[in-house]
Amino acid sequence: MTTAPSTPTDEAPKPPAPAPAKSAWAGLRPLVLRLHFYAGVLVAPFLLVAALTGLLYAASFQAEKIVYDHELTVPVGDRKLPVSEQVAAAREARPEGTVSAVRPSPEADATTRVMLSGIPGVDPDHTLAVFVDPYTAKVRGELEQYGSSGALPLRTWIDEFHRDLHLGEPGRLYSEFAASWLWVIAGGGVVLWFSRRRALRKLRGTDGRRRTLALHGGVGVWVAAGFVFLSATGLTWSTYAGANIGELRTSLGQETPSVSAAAAGEHAGHGAAGGTAGDAAHGAG
Repeated sequence: MTTAPSTPTDEAPKPPAPAPAKSAWAGLRPLVLRLHFYAGVLVAPFLLVAALTGLLYAASFQAEKIVYDHELTVPVGDRKLPVSEQVAAAREARPEGTVSAVRPSPEADATTRVMLSGIPGVDPDHTLAVFVDPYTAKVRGELEQYGSSGALPLRTWIDEFHRDLHLGEPGRLYSEFAASWLWVIAGGGVVLWFSRRRALRKLRGTDGRRRTLALHGGVGVWVAAGFVFLSATGLTWSTYAGANIGELRTSLGQETPSVSAAAAGEHAGHGAAGGTAGDAAHGAG
């Protein structure tokens, strides 16, 4: 009795090939991608507003000269009056204020600016600038001023919009939050781009979403350094992160040097005492 030859269907099935092991990055990439996307959606409005208001702020210096031409300029006269008379004119116009600073006329056709504090209705952090004609001591106008740079209402409005979107503390917190996450978005985008750099090279000449993705990645890599720099410099001026940075600088001994008024007084007294003793000795001699 003969046995029928075996056929391929009678053989035992081969076990399936084991699936290739996934790398650690393959499991981490979806998280980085979603973090990059959602953080970008949250931060993008801040970037747009910050860029536009930053450009407006740069142009506001020249814009103020046009908008406030009457307050800032005067016809050139023969001789400027003493600054004391100009300050007296400003104090007469606003007797309820206290003179905090005076900026004499820097040019022949410029007014003298007298800053007054303690004016009712003026923000406590601001001063009231009274503009005086240096040739006639007549007051040409008054405007609220902010900061050591002498920002007038137009520039102040743009500056506050740049800092907190005119939303007060919530807007300031949003700006700080967006600046804090900017470096995360930039770093995550660079990592994602490098992980797909070979695939991106093959996308040249394609259309649609893949081409847009390739363009987004290429542009993002080039501007990533600028985003990180913008985030780092912006945080130094923020409320909470800026305070922590200030404490870190203090602990490292990097704070700005200052002069102690008490020490200066002691030094002056010591010098005066030494001078008196020297004079007495000289007189005795």
